[in-house]
Amino acid sequence: MKNYASVLLTLILALPVLSQTSSAALSPEEQKIETFDAEVIPFKKIFTELPQTSWTGIKNSFAKDTIGDWALVIGSTLVLLHNDEVILRDIQRGGRDLGYTNDDNTKAILSAGEIDLIRLPTDFPSFTYFLGDGFMHGGIAAGFLINGYGGKNSRAANTGLQLVHGMMVSTVFNQFLKRSFGRESPYVKTEPFGRWSPYPSIKEYQARTSKYDAMPSGHIMTTTLVFTIINENYPEYSHITVPVAVTWGTLLMVGMVNNGVHWASDYPLGIAMGFVFGRASAKLGKKQTPAEKQAAKNWNLMPVANSEMTGVNFVYRY
Repeated sequence: MKNYASVLLTLILALPVLSQTSSAALSPEEQKIETFDAEVIPFKKIFTELPQTSWTGIKNSFAKDTIGDWALVIGSTLVLLHNDEVILRDIQRGGRDLGYTNDDNTKAILSAGEIDLIRLPTDFPSFTYFLGDGFMHGGIAAGFLINGYGGKNSRAANTGLQLVHGMMVSTVFNQFLKRSFGRESPYVKTEPFGRWSPYPSIKEYQARTSKYDAMPSGHIMTTTLVFTIINENYPEYSHITVPVAVTWGTLLMVGMVNNGVHWASDYPLGIAMGFVFGRASAKLGKKQTPAEKQAAKNWNLMPVANSEMTGVNFVYRY
């Protein structure tokens, strides 16, 4: 396990190294957002800009020029859905042929009572699954923040803030859709392709999460979001970040099918959400147009949760 832990630490630290690039060539607006001003509470914008980023993501998702994108997402989902059982069988058989199991072989290294705080992989399949873990995403964000604030590199700090902000925004929408679809994960399926049980109660969802949370994949969504934000801030390194993102995401997706955590058809929507909210979150700290400022004031998005339902409440003032 020590070997895999060393690789994970290297991956977490590798991407924030980009933040050491000199910011001298950037304009003052690109180098700084309000969090660096003494009069503003640190990280304030991570919370206050949640409505604006949510609106930007929704607006960009349903713009006129996204018809082709939607056709690709829906079409690929339907094709994969039709072949989910075959893909699951073949990938899991391939894993066994290589001498691996189809189980999650991560091992807890830090626990509090019965709660596992940190779990690390012990073999290659669990390593690929761990590439989408929140520990990885949080570690990358922390790396940018530490490098940014410690080295007074505004571009790196901004990237870290946008990563945290983007994870918060995308998680709300991801959780809403998971509960809306209510699809079983492969390893707990009670029927071929997994049973669909939309809108389970909060208690039921928390008690048997794997029965309802397969689609869309939050792991691949957040991974896509992380690399999208990094690429938006460091476009000069796209020849590195794009191939790394494709390799990283492919290993993650295959690993999760091998472990029975996800169906292949859970991925297209997750990837699309990560890209959309990554692009929207990368706008954090950048100047808004008058129209964008007005739009943010006119609407609000709030999660709704009670004994009868879970969802999102959308309010628009006109």
